[in-house]
Amino acid sequence: MNRIRVLMRGASTTPLLSLLLVVVIAVLSWAGIAAPGMLEAGRTATVQRAVSSVPALTRWPSATVPGMPAFGGADADAGVWRTALTALDRSRQEQPEPLRGLLGTPRLSMMIDPVPTSDDGPDRVGPVPFNKVGLVSDPGFLSRSKLVDGRLPTRTDPADGVEIALTNRIAAQLDWKVGTERQWDDLTLTLTGTVEPSGRDAGDWTFINGSLTPLIEVDGGGNRILVVAGFMHVDEITALTDRISDIKTSAWMPFEGTALDATTAAKAAAQLRRLAADPARIPMHDSPFYNGGLQFRSSLPQSIDAGVARADAMTPVVTVAAVGPIVVALVVLALVSRLIAVRRVTAAGVLRARGASLGRLVALLGGEGAFLGVLGAALGAVVAAIRPGWASGAVVVIPVVLAAVPIVVLPWSVLTDAERRGRHDLGDAGRFRRVRLAAESVILIATGVLAVLVMMRGGGGGADPLLLALLVLLGASGTVLSLRLLPALLGLAEIRGRSRVSLAALLGPARARRDPVVRAAPVLAVMVGVGVAVFSVAFAATVSGGIARAASIGVGADVRIDAAYIAESGAARVAELDGVAAMAGRGGGSTVEVSSGARHQQARVYTVDREAFVKVQRGSDGALPLPRALTRASGDAVPVVISEKLTALLGAAQGTRLEIGGVPARIVGTVPSQAPFGTAEQWLIVDDANTEALDVQDTGLAQLFVSLRPGADADAVGAAAAAALGGDATSTTPAAVADVREQDPGYRFVQGALLAASALVAVLLALAVVATLVLGAGSRARMLAILSTLGHRRRAAGSLVLWEVGPALLVALPFGAGVGVATAWLVIPQLDLHGFVGGADQPPVLLGGWWPVLAVIAFSGLSALAVLVATGLASRLGAADAICADDERAQ
Repeated sequence: MNRIRVLMRGASTTPLLSLLLVVVIAVLSWAGIAAPGMLEAGRTATVQRAVSSVPALTRWPSATVPGMPAFGGADADAGVWRTALTALDRSRQEQPEPLRGLLGTPRLSMMIDPVPTSDDGPDRVGPVPFNKVGLVSDPGFLSRSKLVDGRLPTRTDPADGVEIALTNRIAAQLDWKVGTERQWDDLTLTLTGTVEPSGRDAGDWTFINGSLTPLIEVDGGGNRILVVAGFMHVDEITALTDRISDIKTSAWMPFEGTALDATTAAKAAAQLRRLAADPARIPMHDSPFYNGGLQFRSSLPQSIDAGVARADAMTPVVTVAAVGPIVVALVVLALVSRLIAVRRVTAAGVLRARGASLGRLVALLGGEGAFLGVLGAALGAVVAAIRPGWASGAVVVIPVVLAAVPIVVLPWSVLTDAERRGRHDLGDAGRFRRVRLAAESVILIATGVLAVLVMMRGGGGGADPLLLALLVLLGASGTVLSLRLLPALLGLAEIRGRSRVSLAALLGPARARRDPVVRAAPVLAVMVGVGVAVFSVAFAATVSGGIARAASIGVGADVRIDAAYIAESGAARVAELDGVAAMAGRGGGSTVEVSSGARHQQARVYTVDREAFVKVQRGSDGALPLPRALTRASGDAVPVVISEKLTALLGAAQGTRLEIGGVPARIVGTVPSQAPFGTAEQWLIVDDANTEALDVQDTGLAQLFVSLRPGADADAVGAAAAAALGGDATSTTPAAVADVREQDPGYRFVQGALLAASALVAVLLALAVVATLVLGAGSRARMLAILSTLGHRRRAAGSLVLWEVGPALLVALPFGAGVGVATAWLVIPQLDLHGFVGGADQPPVLLGGWWPVLAVIAFSGLSALAVLVATGLASRLGAADAICADDERAQ
């Protein structure tokens, strides 16, 4: 108890400094503990966004088989399908975690293939819209529907007619009134009521085609046919078993994407793939021929993989960003601890003179440091536990390391100063000079060696210990070089000052040149701070440039139009729109077998007009290099361009002869696998002129690529083109794709982390400058007191303060910028940025134009402000107190 009282009494003798130390440790402990949790939250948000961006129709695992389940069990909602639903749920329950917890209760629906309906009644005024109606028995229909008009269907004898319900929107589009009949093949359908979604299980409507909005088919005459779903009584289909060959059973399981997190995402994706490979077995009504099981498929695994790739890319970037603040934080804590230590030198000397052992002094001073350090660390840890919470128990290492700084620095600094005799700032002693030279040589050599090793290992190495050590050494090397250059510049200033009448112009450089090593802390802080800022700018510029380039490659033109089918007349309308400079179409898309010797691969075949496509892509970053040879047939071999992925799988090269569906072909070029035609990586391109020779089925155009006239608005032209085509046509622009990428939570989090790192380093830089100048306040006040007795005015203190750190900080700024540029060139290629940019290639490093210069200017202003604040604080010490303090330290 007495020892604690002594420690508290020691800490209270310098209350402001002790409070500052506690606050700094608390804030840094909170940041260190909170950062991993916020990083994990950012990673999870990225994965969840990747999941939510997939439409429910392809996001939720679903399966379709011909036939219908066996009848069994009965209840009000599920009808006779309870046995089938139970078997499906049993299959879900057999799935491993985390997938089992992410999947909802399975759904089931049976549909008889759509057939046209007609209304030949005498009361019919206008023609019935072209339509096809599929008859649906849906066990979940009642729970997610709300009756709007009429009544719900009841079970009937099909010979007397079948009752159905439609959603109100579908009924309006078919112009079908409640209570009226229409002919459906040899059945009579009566619309007994209309419904609307109740809001419950809303995603289920997506899996029943034509339930909320009609599907559109276009017949040979160009007529638009509305394909819709009509809901029968849940058991009605059991009376239509004679149509078993026209019945299909669909099943799906909701996927709770908000319950997925970054730690389990990869495992969930692998389990989803295994789910697709293991069909769910349910008892079927018809013959075993149809009982192949329900093979649940989903596009989620690919989307989750993409989200995980982006999430994984966050960790090394944030780790790199954290190195700078950690280094500067340790320096600042050491400086503040030394400020406290200066006040303990006299007491330590007295205790030592009275016979106190060295161990007791170390325990006493270390105990005071432990009291302050543990108090600050505990405060930060408690606040972090409240918000945002601990990511894991391992984060306790961060406050422990921070708390250890005053425990080590306080006794070491006090005892070192207590044992020191005489002046130590009049030049380097021989032994110290040799030690310093050796240490600096080791730092520079180690930096060079690590830089060479990092460059030799190529890109994508990640933020391993080698890279993190290089980051620290780059800052240390910049500090060494600037401190070596500083004395020479100060010497020149001193020579210039001899010719001036100002005492400060002569005395300032002389004092600053006396012991430049004491300014290593603020110089290192500037070095790291400017380096972090420049690196942050370069990283943002690199990723933004990579996103823009990948978007340009992915879209393929100024505007891309996608549709299931684009008629020639529709393409002609698009070509005539205002703002369109050139247009090219892409057809094909069917799968063919490609052979090269004994190797066989499945690949997509695309058809383009080479000349038109090259014209559209001229000047684009993503232009595909399509050689002129693509348009020329050589003998009996059709010239083709193939993707790099297909080239590697076939073991082929340019000039290699292939067989495509049995037709001889020759490779005239290979291009990157990432192309604007779709997600497939195994594909080949043939010119329209050679389509017939390759015997490719003509499926019409599916994409249009448009280049714009100067000043044309891409979004407006794209919207006009989609409207001109109608149907399911959609437009895409590189800017829209890039905007989606830049709004990704992972990228936004990394941007925030880099900004926070720069801001934290800036604050720590200010503290380092203030602490350094306050440390020199005693000797400065002593000198000013002596000058005052000689008649010199005291206001020279401000000039002397500026000379102490001003030149050092000015020299450090360009070196810090160099450290930032070197960090960008060495570190960014080691970070896997594919997840951020969305492309297949690592983006080239960009520095960001004038932004790094603005970052250096901002740190210059911050340094100047810190010096001005420190000048006021450092000048508050009275002359007598300063002389007394210096005398005591010199004893």
